[in-house]
Amino acid sequence: MSNGPFSAIVSDIDGTLLTRVNGNISPRLKAAVAEVTNRGIPFSISTGRMRRSAWIVHQEIGANATMICYQGAMAVDAETNTLLKHERLDEATAAEAIHFFKSRELDIRVYVDDDVFVSHQDEEDFDYAQRNHAKLVKVDDLFPLANREPTVVLGISPPNEMAEHVHDIARLLGSAAEVTHSLPHFCEVGSPRAGKVRALQWLAERHGLEPSDYITFGDGLGDLEMVRWAGRGYAVGNAHPMVIDAAHDHIPGPDSEGVAIELERLNGSGMLTRQD
Repeated sequence: MSNGPFSAIVSDIDGTLLTRVNGNISPRLKAAVAEVTNRGIPFSISTGRMRRSAWIVHQEIGANATMICYQGAMAVDAETNTLLKHERLDEATAAEAIHFFKSRELDIRVYVDDDVFVSHQDEEDFDYAQRNHAKLVKVDDLFPLANREPTVVLGISPPNEMAEHVHDIARLLGSAAEVTHSLPHFCEVGSPRAGKVRALQWLAERHGLEPSDYITFGDGLGDLEMVRWAGRGYAVGNAHPMVIDAAHDHIPGPDSEGVAIELERLNGSGMLTRQD
């Protein structure tokens, strides 16, 4: 971990900036982010969310730097919402992931060009679509979507069963995929060139920065390497124990304004400096 100064900030969304219950962005958090960006410090969000959903938060919170979504598979320009980087699954790996989840009788979502394809629709799917402003497309067979090279194939199961599925599909696919267990009931299969840290390394090189220049905030296993990678990484709220162990500090969650308070402290301490 670095003692600073720091020149860029990257934060996860759910469980870090926003609660997973109501998703509200507090005025205090908006003000803290504005104080950072007004000083010319890049503030990015990095999330497992799909592009459309992440962009809404990006705009509302006032982020001013490249947006990373789909667990690092996609990078989006902060001003124009145009794609800068998009890592897709190859057809064979996508088909294998769909087959694996189907054989385990998991619910499956396949993400292609920011649309969500499902083989059936239930209340959870409708809630997800509404919450994320997503277009939900029901198809009889998910396998033909593999040749469209999806961004992510997602399997959903009860949390007490998911760890085994994650372990098994990661072993099955090996280096052909990036497997992320971001939420207790989620298993995301993406391109082997995805992952939040790979996206951050790409972003840092693009802007001539080093990992030591970054501050990161996260809570889930999908944020673990991002927290380890940065000059200073924070575990937020009900963070996974492994994230807490890897972090420089463990701060309160969104309900207690943890990130906002820490941004205020960093702003006031002189630890944030613009790199020209």
